[in-house]
Amino acid sequence: MNENDLDLDLDLEGQENNDRENDRAKKRLTNLSEKVKVTSEERDKVLKEKEALEAEKAALVKETEFFKNFNTLTNKYPGSAEYQDKIKEKVMSGYDVEDATISILAKEGKWQPQAQVTPKDSPAGGSATNTIKAEGDKPLAEMSQEEKRTALSDREAELLQIFNPNR
Repeated sequence: MNENDLDLDLDLEGQENNDRENDRAKKRLTNLSEKVKVTSEERDKVLKEKEALEAEKAALVKETEFFKNFNTLTNKYPGSAEYQDKIKEKVMSGYDVEDATISILAKEGKWQPQAQVTPKDSPAGGSATNTIKAEGDKPLAEMSQEEKRTALSDREAELLQIFNPNR
């Protein structure tokens, strides 16, 4: 066996196989990194769509609440129906329905503060109702000296009539 018979190109074949495996690994890594990039872009797109839908849902809820509350306020604040669009705009920007209504009506010069109704004072000064008894009998503490004397003599006459029916 001489040197010519031996195949000394074994190293070259091994290197070519190594190069092919390295190329496949590089292609695999490139392919995987592309998939990761595409997946993250899709995830970001889905998150943006979700946020847009949530914002739209919140706006619709605000609008529904506006109409529900605004209808009750039209009776309370006359003239508010004329400025419904402006009031709705303020409510959508974050104002409370009643605050927005008052704000717009005041700005337009149409707001008139409601007079507060004060309860009338009771003549007795208390919360109990005053009733007048049909019999006319007053408690002893409320009678004057003359009324006490008259009541005593009336009662005495009644008792005499009961115990002495002949008289």
